[in-house]
Amino acid sequence: MPGLAPRGVRGRVAGVFGGGGAGRYGAAVVWLFAVVAAVLVFAIAAATVGREAFRLGHQPPPTIFDLDEAVASVSEALPFEAQARLSYDDVRQLILAAVDHLESTGVLAGPGGEVPLPGGDTPAVVLADDDAVAVVLGRAEEAGLDVTDGEVFQVITALHGYLAEIGAVGPPAG
Repeated sequence: MPGLAPRGVRGRVAGVFGGGGAGRYGAAVVWLFAVVAAVLVFAIAAATVGREAFRLGHQPPPTIFDLDEAVASVSEALPFEAQARLSYDDVRQLILAAVDHLESTGVLAGPGGEVPLPGGDTPAVVLADDDAVAVVLGRAEEAGLDVTDGEVFQVITALHGYLAEIGAVGPPAG
């Protein structure tokens, strides 16, 4: 079948499709495709990394409440008189009562839970100090603890400071 195509056409077709040598532009086209592919891969990788970095930068880390750490932090933040009267076990029971109260009002979530957000928005919850003191003082009396209103208030204030420090609650309302 060598006689079907004119002589010049056969050489040009073979040069374009890689037969008969690389031709004049073969090596340059290979390098061009390699560079375009490398730039495309880099652009996709940069866009993906940038998107994830932006997402992680604008998403707060999860807050973990450690009871032992809270007891130590609250105990250290109490005034000397309260430290002298309250044991670590007393502070632990008061903290547990205060945390139960915060969970019942929808401010904190229990282990493995999420705070229910109405409509997906952050709730604007404001808690009255006297309400929290009354609830915690009632639970302290049920447990047989000998504490005063002032000591309960100091423990709750120190607990709120600890929760704000770890990022579990927002700033106090002004």
